[in-house]
Amino acid sequence: MKTTNLQIFDRRIRSLVQAELLEDPDDGYIEAADTLWAVYKKRFLQELRAQGKAEPEHSHWSWKLKLEELWYEDAEFKCFAIACGGEPQGLMLLKHGRKYVSRLPEQQGQPLVYLAYLESAPWNLKEFCNAPIYGEVGSELYTAAVKFSRFLGLEERIGLHSLPGAEGFYEKKCHMISLGHDPECENLTYFESVGDSSKKGENE
Repeated sequence: MKTTNLQIFDRRIRSLVQAELLEDPDDGYIEAADTLWAVYKKRFLQELRAQGKAEPEHSHWSWKLKLEELWYEDAEFKCFAIACGGEPQGLMLLKHGRKYVSRLPEQQGQPLVYLAYLESAPWNLKEFCNAPIYGEVGSELYTAAVKFSRFLGLEERIGLHSLPGAEGFYEKKCHMISLGHDPECENLTYFESVGDSSKKGENE
């Protein structure tokens, strides 16, 4: 398992702290993260229900099941995790292969990396708790997806379907382009990034 140093924001001390990006964490790590997050999700969900608040859209996610489903798909995949303080702070699952191509007019049909799932630990999300701990976890994972796309020679092209609550993150923080609701994927909004070659063309 390859590791790379990075920094995320600790809201408790309002400062950047050292963290690690883990490439291809093993099944044991994924299962441990699932188990730990489930404990916190259960606690936070009880509090949300008592307050009459809605449950986060991804509160039911199981990463172990998501990875098991990949064995039935015709796609290559890559998993990343961010760890800090000895605990998993975020997970991301990427897919790539023949069926993942761009829908943007300027790069129509070009291969891309499909960001299937991205999740930060429940204690980092305001949807779950009143005092989230770490910030920039999602941003650092997205940056890892862009770098992986570049590594594959796909010129930073990324595509994804976003849950409604995450649309602002992808549009404003990641500067992705919305291509509207996709009726073939639960009517979720589909986003893409403009590949590096397209960006160069715009600047010439």
